[in-house]
Amino acid sequence: MANESTLIYKSLIAPLRSESLDAVASEELDTPDRRDGRIYDYDSRLQLAVEVALATGRPLLLRGDPGSGKSSVASFIARNLNYRYYEAVITGQSSAQDLLWRYDLVHRLADAQSMGPGEQRRPLSDYDYIEPGVLWWVFDRSSARARGWTPLSAMPQPREAAEPNREINETRQDDCAVVLIDELDKADPDMPNALLVPLGSMAFPVNDIRDRPVQVALERKGEVNKGIGGQEMSRLLVVITTNEERELPPAFLRRCIVHKLQHPAAERLVRIARLHFNRPPARPFTDEHSAVAMAIARRLEKLREARAERRQRLPGTAEYLDAVRVAISLNIEVEGGATWDAIVSTTLLKDEVLG
Repeated sequence: MANESTLIYKSLIAPLRSESLDAVASEELDTPDRRDGRIYDYDSRLQLAVEVALATGRPLLLRGDPGSGKSSVASFIARNLNYRYYEAVITGQSSAQDLLWRYDLVHRLADAQSMGPGEQRRPLSDYDYIEPGVLWWVFDRSSARARGWTPLSAMPQPREAAEPNREINETRQDDCAVVLIDELDKADPDMPNALLVPLGSMAFPVNDIRDRPVQVALERKGEVNKGIGGQEMSRLLVVITTNEERELPPAFLRRCIVHKLQHPAAERLVRIARLHFNRPPARPFTDEHSAVAMAIARRLEKLREARAERRQRLPGTAEYLDAVRVAISLNIEVEGGATWDAIVSTTLLKDEVLG
């Protein structure tokens, strides 16, 4: 791998940085998997991949094993750039249209059946049953709020749609957004190719509204979005993650900027632990804590090497942080006998018991 010092280019954005955390322990325990974008141990190669995506307008595809930090990148970027943030976690039942809009047919049927004999009420409107998906919110926030309704419509104005992350997004730039499409490889094999047109054209039609045609397109306001050097960059960053459980179609890969996240080495794991647990002056991450974190990181490296040879699940960074927190909070000696072995089994291995 080339040395990071060789990554010399005219940067679009300032280096992305983690924020200090002043949360008390109880608040941290309420949210052990942080998704607020405040902490991420970012490196220059990942920043370059982000800037390439912003310069080209292409989606950023993050590859890597589970636990390598893929899902946390998008919210971290959004917070640093002050972009609005949305996310969709993909399952085996997800479809491409779920990211665009969903028509609530069950709700409509219930409303139709609830009318009593001879009851007079306004005609049912398609707009009331349209639920905008994350890409609609990203492309055109005002249209998503109105469910596609405009004053030109013959139908009454529907209730306002509920925006995801509304409290956070109201404080961010209105015309810039980051969207996370998480674990795309879990979807039906046709889903990636079905996303090619909306992600390539930044537009899609809403076919379930019969009142009048609705075309959703990326809303552009005012001046061109510019980076720190005045260079143009995209107002939208689409971050897609894959655990590589299923191969993605070549046509889809050709249209993405691709970056592979590696599991952190021991020194970086300790740095990540410090970012998460250092709370001076009340709870500083001491030299003694660093030594504990390093001992666990070394043990994790050995476990990963052994399990990789046997093609077993590899413990990730979140599991490492759990082990560090337990060792520090419960004052458990690393490599200290049966108690430590039990901690390794419950936090790192999970699928086997040490003998």
